[in-house]
Amino acid sequence: MDMTPSICITDFSENILDKSIHFKIIRLEQSFFVWVGSKPMLSNMAVAMPATYGQIPAVSTLFGAKLEQISESLAQKLAKKYKCQVFVSCSVPFDPNLSVLIEKRLAQELNQIFPSS
Repeated sequence: MDMTPSICITDFSENILDKSIHFKIIRLEQSFFVWVGSKPMLSNMAVAMPATYGQIPAVSTLFGAKLEQISESLAQKLAKKYKCQVFVSCSVPFDPNLSVLIEKRLAQELNQIFPSS
C-alpha cells in the first residue's frame, strides 16, 4: 500500500518592503493552492489551468473583486510554469514593487517543492 501523502502544506512568512507577508502553499496530487496575505483573510480566489491549445492558461476569478487581478495574474503565471491547475488567493494591496518581490519569494519556495519544473 502506498503511504505517500497526497497533500503537502507549506507555511512561511517574509518581511518584504517593511510589510509582514504570509504564504501558504497546499500541494495536492495534480494541482496546488497558494495564499498570500498580510492579514488572515481569504478575500478573493482565482483558478488557472494550462492551455490545451496555445500557450496562455485559462484563468477565472472564483470569488472576490477583479479590480486589481493580482490573483488571476499570479495563477496564470504559475499554471503556465508548473503545467497544472493552480488556485491563488492574494490578499495584499497592489503595489508593483511589492508584487515583484512576492512573486520572487514564492518562486524560490515553489522551486523547492517542485524541483524538476
